[in-house]
Amino acid sequence: MPFYIDGLCYLKSIGYRQNRAYKLVVTAVNHFKERIMTTLHIVLSDLAVTHAIFSKITLLQNKFSANVVWYLHHHQRFFDRRYFSNELAAISGDLQANHQNKVDQINLKIKQYFPKSKVHICKEKYWSKQVDNSANTLDPIVIFRSKSGLTSADNQYISNNQNTVFILSQKKWLSDGKAIGAIDPFHEDDRDNKSDGKVYNFMRQWYTPAEQTEPFLLHVIHIPPLAIEYEKKIEALHKEQIYRFAKQVKCAKNLLTFTRGNPEHALLTYADDNKIDLIVLGCREHSLFDKWLNGSTISALISHENSDLVLINTP
Repeated sequence: MPFYIDGLCYLKSIGYRQNRAYKLVVTAVNHFKERIMTTLHIVLSDLAVTHAIFSKITLLQNKFSANVVWYLHHHQRFFDRRYFSNELAAISGDLQANHQNKVDQINLKIKQYFPKSKVHICKEKYWSKQVDNSANTLDPIVIFRSKSGLTSADNQYISNNQNTVFILSQKKWLSDGKAIGAIDPFHEDDRDNKSDGKVYNFMRQWYTPAEQTEPFLLHVIHIPPLAIEYEKKIEALHKEQIYRFAKQVKCAKNLLTFTRGNPEHALLTYADDNKIDLIVLGCREHSLFDKWLNGSTISALISHENSDLVLINTP
Protein backbone atom coordinates (compact mmCIF):
# COMPACT_ATOMS: atom_id res chain seq x y z
CA MET A 1 0.00 0.00 0.00
CA PRO A 2 1.45 3.48 -0.88
CA PHE A 3 2.80 5.41 2.10
CA TYR A 4 0.33 8.26 1.76
CA ILE A 5 -2.66 5.89 2.07
CA ASP A 6 -1.22 4.68 5.37
CA GLY A 7 -0.80 8.32 6.36
CA LEU A 8 -4.39 9.09 5.42
CA CYS A 9 -5.67 6.25 7.60
CA TYR A 10 -3.60 7.53 10.49
CA LEU A 11 -4.66 11.17 10.17
CA LYS A 12 -8.29 10.09 9.82
CA SER A 13 -8.08 7.89 12.92
CA ILE A 14 -6.85 10.71 15.13
CA GLY A 15 -9.48 13.16 13.93
CA TYR A 16 -7.36 15.48 11.82
CA ARG A 17 -9.92 15.86 9.06
CA GLN A 18 -9.41 19.65 9.01
CA ASN A 19 -5.65 19.35 9.21
CA ARG A 20 -3.72 20.66 6.16
CA ALA A 21 -1.70 17.43 6.04
CA TYR A 22 -4.93 15.40 5.85
CA LYS A 23 -6.17 17.47 2.90
CA LEU A 24 -2.85 17.13 1.10
CA VAL A 25 -2.91 13.36 1.56
CA VAL A 26 -6.52 13.15 0.31
CA THR A 27 -5.46 15.05 -2.81
CA ALA A 28 -2.52 12.67 -3.28
CA VAL A 29 -4.74 9.60 -2.88
CA ASN A 30 -7.24 10.89 -5.42
CA HIS A 31 -4.42 11.63 -7.85
CA PHE A 32 -3.02 8.14 -7.27
CA LYS A 33 -6.41 6.54 -7.98
CA GLU A 34 -6.82 8.53 -11.19
CA ARG A 35 -3.30 7.65 -12.30
CA ILE A 36 -3.59 3.88 -11.81
CA MET A 37 -7.24 3.49 -12.82
CA THR A 38 -7.63 1.72 -16.14
CA THR A 39 -9.80 3.46 -18.71
CA LEU A 40 -11.67 1.73 -21.52
CA HIS A 41 -11.66 3.84 -24.68
CA ILE A 42 -14.65 2.76 -26.79
CA VAL A 43 -14.93 3.70 -30.46
CA LEU A 44 -18.31 3.55 -32.23
CA SER A 45 -18.56 4.21 -35.96
CA ASP A 46 -22.29 3.53 -36.24
CA LEU A 47 -24.54 6.18 -34.76
CA ALA A 48 -26.41 3.54 -32.80
CA VAL A 49 -25.96 1.63 -29.56
CA THR A 50 -27.50 -1.73 -28.71
CA HIS A 51 -28.15 -3.82 -25.64
CA ALA A 52 -25.33 -6.15 -26.76
CA ILE A 53 -22.86 -3.24 -26.84
CA PHE A 54 -23.85 -2.09 -23.35
CA SER A 55 -23.67 -5.67 -22.02
CA LYS A 56 -20.16 -6.18 -23.40
CA ILE A 57 -18.89 -2.87 -22.03
CA THR A 58 -20.43 -3.59 -18.62
CA LEU A 59 -18.60 -6.91 -18.48
CA LEU A 60 -15.30 -5.33 -19.59
CA GLN A 61 -15.71 -2.51 -17.11
CA ASN A 62 -16.14 -5.03 -14.30
CA LYS A 63 -13.22 -7.17 -15.51
CA PHE A 64 -10.82 -4.22 -15.55
CA SER A 65 -12.42 -2.12 -12.77
CA ALA A 66 -12.25 0.62 -15.35
CA ASN A 67 -13.50 4.07 -16.18
CA VAL A 68 -15.26 4.37 -19.53
CA VAL A 69 -14.76 6.93 -22.30
CA TRP A 70 -16.79 6.82 -25.52
CA TYR A 71 -15.80 8.17 -28.93
CA LEU A 72 -18.55 8.58 -31.50
CA HIS A 73 -16.77 8.58 -34.86
CA HIS A 74 -18.86 9.67 -37.78
CA HIS A 75 -16.86 11.48 -40.43
CA GLN A 76 -18.99 12.69 -43.33
CA ARG A 77 -17.05 13.73 -46.41
CA PHE A 78 -20.17 15.49 -47.63
CA PHE A 79 -19.73 18.03 -44.82
CA ASP A 80 -16.15 18.78 -45.94
CA ARG A 81 -17.27 20.37 -49.18
CA ARG A 82 -18.55 23.86 -49.76
CA TYR A 83 -21.78 24.13 -51.65
CA PHE A 84 -22.79 27.39 -53.23
CA SER A 85 -26.19 26.45 -54.60
CA ASN A 86 -29.01 27.09 -52.15
CA GLU A 87 -30.51 23.65 -52.79
CA LEU A 88 -27.30 21.75 -51.97
CA ALA A 89 -26.59 24.00 -49.02
CA ALA A 90 -30.03 23.14 -47.64
CA ILE A 91 -29.37 19.40 -48.08
CA SER A 92 -26.04 19.74 -46.27
CA GLY A 93 -27.73 21.64 -43.46
CA ASP A 94 -30.47 19.02 -43.09
CA LEU A 95 -27.92 16.20 -43.00
CA GLN A 96 -25.87 17.92 -40.33
CA ALA A 97 -28.97 18.57 -38.24
CA ASN A 98 -30.02 14.92 -38.57
CA HIS A 99 -26.50 13.82 -37.69
CA GLN A 100 -26.43 16.03 -34.59
CA ASN A 101 -29.84 14.72 -33.51
CA LYS A 102 -28.56 11.11 -33.67
CA VAL A 103 -25.42 12.06 -31.73
CA ASP A 104 -27.55 13.71 -29.02
CA GLN A 105 -29.78 10.63 -28.75
CA ILE A 106 -26.80 8.29 -28.36
CA ASN A 107 -25.22 10.61 -25.82
CA LEU A 108 -28.40 10.51 -23.72
CA LYS A 109 -28.63 6.73 -23.98
CA ILE A 110 -24.99 6.26 -22.94
CA LYS A 111 -25.43 8.62 -19.99
CA GLN A 112 -28.51 6.66 -18.93
CA TYR A 113 -26.52 3.44 -18.51
CA PHE A 114 -23.05 4.87 -17.85
CA PRO A 115 -23.75 8.20 -16.09
CA LYS A 116 -20.12 8.76 -15.05
CA SER A 117 -18.62 8.10 -18.47
CA LYS A 118 -17.39 10.74 -20.90
CA VAL A 119 -18.55 10.99 -24.51
CA HIS A 120 -16.43 12.59 -27.24
CA ILE A 121 -17.41 13.31 -30.83
CA CYS A 122 -14.78 12.51 -33.50
CA LYS A 123 -15.42 14.38 -36.74
CA GLU A 124 -11.98 13.90 -38.29
CA LYS A 125 -11.43 11.25 -40.94
CA TYR A 126 -9.21 9.24 -38.53
CA TRP A 127 -10.01 8.97 -34.85
CA SER A 128 -6.61 7.65 -33.74
CA LYS A 129 -5.08 11.01 -32.80
CA GLN A 130 -7.95 11.98 -30.52
CA VAL A 131 -7.92 8.60 -28.76
CA ASP A 132 -4.12 8.49 -28.45
CA ASN A 133 -4.12 11.95 -26.88
CA SER A 134 -6.47 10.70 -24.16
CA ALA A 135 -5.33 7.10 -23.61
CA ASN A 136 -2.48 5.89 -21.46
CA THR A 137 -0.20 3.18 -22.83
CA LEU A 138 -1.88 0.41 -20.82
CA ASP A 139 -5.47 1.50 -21.48
CA PRO A 140 -7.44 -0.98 -23.63
CA ILE A 141 -9.03 0.33 -26.83
CA VAL A 142 -12.42 -1.16 -27.76
CA ILE A 143 -13.47 -0.94 -31.41
CA PHE A 144 -17.01 -1.96 -32.33
CA ARG A 145 -17.38 -3.03 -35.92
CA SER A 146 -19.91 -1.01 -37.86
CA LYS A 147 -22.69 -2.91 -39.60
CA SER A 148 -20.64 -2.75 -42.81
CA GLY A 149 -17.45 -3.93 -41.06
CA LEU A 150 -14.32 -2.17 -39.86
CA THR A 151 -13.86 1.32 -41.27
CA SER A 152 -10.67 2.65 -42.87
CA ALA A 153 -10.07 4.61 -39.65
CA ASP A 154 -10.40 1.40 -37.60
CA ASN A 155 -7.94 -0.46 -39.83
CA GLN A 156 -5.52 2.46 -39.73
CA TYR A 157 -5.46 2.30 -35.92
CA ILE A 158 -5.22 -1.49 -35.73
CA SER A 159 -2.25 -1.58 -38.11
CA ASN A 160 -0.29 0.86 -35.92
CA ASN A 161 -1.64 0.09 -32.47
CA GLN A 162 0.49 0.22 -29.34
CA ASN A 163 -2.29 -0.81 -26.94
CA THR A 164 -4.40 -3.84 -26.21
CA VAL A 165 -7.24 -3.65 -28.73
CA PHE A 166 -10.65 -5.34 -28.50
CA ILE A 167 -12.35 -5.74 -31.89
CA LEU A 168 -15.98 -6.52 -31.17
CA SER A 169 -19.12 -7.19 -33.17
CA GLN A 170 -22.53 -5.84 -32.25
CA LYS A 171 -23.87 -9.33 -31.52
CA LYS A 172 -24.35 -10.51 -27.95
CA TRP A 173 -21.94 -12.87 -26.24
CA LEU A 174 -23.23 -16.37 -25.59
CA SER A 175 -21.04 -17.20 -22.58
CA ASP A 176 -20.48 -13.94 -20.69
CA GLY A 177 -17.11 -13.23 -22.28
CA LYS A 178 -15.66 -16.73 -22.32
CA ALA A 179 -12.19 -16.40 -23.88
CA ILE A 180 -9.42 -18.55 -25.31
CA GLY A 181 -5.82 -17.44 -25.79
CA ALA A 182 -4.20 -18.59 -29.04
CA ILE A 183 -0.46 -19.27 -28.75
CA ASP A 184 2.13 -20.29 -31.32
CA PRO A 185 5.76 -20.37 -30.10
CA PHE A 186 7.20 -21.02 -33.57
CA HIS A 187 7.59 -17.48 -34.86
CA GLU A 188 11.05 -16.56 -36.14
CA ASP A 189 10.59 -12.92 -35.12
CA ASP A 190 9.65 -13.80 -31.52
CA ARG A 191 12.11 -16.43 -30.34
CA ASP A 192 11.66 -15.39 -26.70
CA ASN A 193 7.89 -15.98 -26.94
CA LYS A 194 7.13 -12.53 -25.55
CA SER A 195 3.90 -12.40 -27.51
CA ASP A 196 2.62 -15.72 -26.16
CA GLY A 197 3.75 -14.72 -22.68
CA LYS A 198 1.55 -11.63 -22.87
CA VAL A 199 -1.39 -13.74 -24.01
CA TYR A 200 -0.88 -16.06 -21.02
CA ASN A 201 -0.68 -13.11 -18.60
CA PHE A 202 -3.87 -11.64 -20.08
CA MET A 203 -5.72 -14.94 -19.67
CA ARG A 204 -4.58 -15.29 -16.06
CA GLN A 205 -6.05 -11.88 -15.32
CA TRP A 206 -9.20 -12.51 -17.36
CA TYR A 207 -10.12 -15.58 -15.31
CA THR A 208 -10.00 -15.69 -11.52
CA PRO A 209 -8.09 -18.64 -10.01
CA ALA A 210 -11.44 -20.25 -9.17
CA GLU A 211 -12.47 -20.02 -12.84
CA GLN A 212 -9.26 -21.61 -14.11
CA THR A 213 -10.72 -25.11 -14.19
CA GLU A 214 -10.59 -25.75 -17.94
CA PRO A 215 -8.08 -24.97 -20.71
CA PHE A 216 -7.70 -21.32 -21.68
CA LEU A 217 -4.64 -21.57 -23.95
CA LEU A 218 -5.06 -23.13 -27.38
CA HIS A 219 -2.44 -24.16 -29.93
CA VAL A 220 -3.35 -25.11 -33.48
CA ILE A 221 -1.23 -27.89 -34.97
CA HIS A 222 -1.02 -27.34 -38.69
CA ILE A 223 0.24 -30.27 -40.79
CA PRO A 224 1.07 -29.14 -44.36
CA PRO A 225 -0.35 -31.54 -46.99
CA LEU A 226 3.13 -32.35 -48.31
CA ALA A 227 4.30 -33.32 -44.81
CA ILE A 228 1.43 -35.67 -43.96
CA GLU A 229 3.76 -38.67 -43.79
CA TYR A 230 5.57 -36.93 -40.91
CA GLU A 231 2.31 -36.18 -39.12
CA LYS A 232 3.16 -37.84 -35.79
CA LYS A 233 6.64 -36.32 -35.63
CA ILE A 234 5.33 -32.83 -36.38
CA GLU A 235 2.56 -33.18 -33.79
CA ALA A 236 5.07 -34.36 -31.18
CA LEU A 237 7.33 -31.40 -32.00
CA HIS A 238 4.47 -28.94 -31.57
CA LYS A 239 3.43 -30.38 -28.22
CA GLU A 240 7.02 -30.48 -26.97
CA GLN A 241 7.42 -26.79 -27.81
CA ILE A 242 4.12 -25.86 -26.16
CA TYR A 243 4.96 -27.75 -22.98
CA ARG A 244 8.37 -26.08 -22.91
CA PHE A 245 6.66 -22.70 -23.13
CA ALA A 246 4.20 -23.71 -20.38
CA LYS A 247 7.08 -24.64 -18.11
CA GLN A 248 8.78 -21.34 -18.88
CA VAL A 249 5.76 -19.28 -17.79
CA LYS A 250 4.69 -21.74 -15.06
CA CYS A 251 1.40 -22.63 -16.70
CA ALA A 252 -0.29 -25.86 -15.60
CA LYS A 253 -0.70 -28.45 -18.37
CA ASN A 254 -4.42 -28.78 -17.71
CA LEU A 255 -4.83 -25.19 -18.93
CA LEU A 256 -3.50 -26.14 -22.39
CA THR A 257 -5.41 -27.66 -25.26
CA PHE A 258 -4.74 -28.49 -28.90
CA THR A 259 -6.63 -28.61 -32.15
CA ARG A 260 -5.61 -29.24 -35.74
CA GLY A 261 -6.09 -27.57 -39.08
CA ASN A 262 -5.51 -24.30 -40.84
CA PRO A 263 -4.97 -21.81 -37.96
CA GLU A 264 -7.72 -19.27 -38.67
CA HIS A 265 -10.32 -21.90 -39.61
CA ALA A 266 -9.37 -24.13 -36.67
CA LEU A 267 -9.62 -21.23 -34.21
CA LEU A 268 -13.06 -20.22 -35.45
CA THR A 269 -14.29 -23.82 -35.40
CA TYR A 270 -12.97 -24.34 -31.86
CA ALA A 271 -14.65 -21.10 -30.75
CA ASP A 272 -17.99 -22.16 -32.25
CA ASP A 273 -17.83 -25.68 -30.81
CA ASN A 274 -16.94 -24.46 -27.31
CA LYS A 275 -19.11 -21.32 -27.20
CA ILE A 276 -16.06 -19.06 -27.00
CA ASP A 277 -16.85 -15.34 -27.16
CA LEU A 278 -13.33 -13.93 -27.45
CA ILE A 279 -10.15 -15.08 -29.19
CA VAL A 280 -7.02 -13.52 -27.68
CA LEU A 281 -3.92 -13.19 -29.85
CA GLY A 282 -0.46 -11.67 -29.53
CA CYS A 283 0.11 -8.98 -32.14
CA ARG A 284 3.71 -8.30 -33.09
CA GLU A 285 4.81 -5.04 -34.62
CA HIS A 286 3.92 -5.39 -38.29
CA SER A 287 1.83 -3.15 -40.47
CA LEU A 288 -1.58 -4.40 -41.54
CA PHE A 289 -0.19 -4.67 -45.09
CA ASP A 290 2.67 -6.87 -43.82
CA LYS A 291 0.15 -9.09 -42.04
CA TRP A 292 -1.94 -9.41 -45.19
CA LEU A 293 1.13 -10.03 -47.36
CA ASN A 294 2.39 -12.77 -45.04
CA GLY A 295 -0.99 -14.46 -44.71
CA SER A 296 -1.29 -13.52 -41.04
CA THR A 297 -3.82 -15.42 -38.94
CA ILE A 298 -4.76 -12.09 -37.37
CA SER A 299 -5.61 -10.41 -40.67
CA ALA A 300 -7.68 -13.47 -41.66
CA LEU A 301 -9.63 -13.37 -38.38
CA ILE A 302 -10.16 -9.61 -38.61
CA SER A 303 -11.93 -10.15 -41.92
CA HIS A 304 -14.56 -12.34 -40.19
CA GLU A 305 -17.23 -9.85 -39.18
CA ASN A 306 -18.67 -11.93 -36.35
CA SER A 307 -15.39 -12.88 -34.64
CA ASP A 308 -14.57 -10.96 -31.46
CA LEU A 309 -10.84 -10.55 -30.94
CA VAL A 310 -8.33 -9.18 -28.47
CA LEU A 311 -5.00 -8.11 -29.99
CA ILE A 312 -2.22 -7.71 -27.45
CA ASN A 313 0.58 -5.61 -28.85
CA THR A 314 4.19 -6.77 -28.44
CA PRO A 315 6.68 -4.07 -29.55
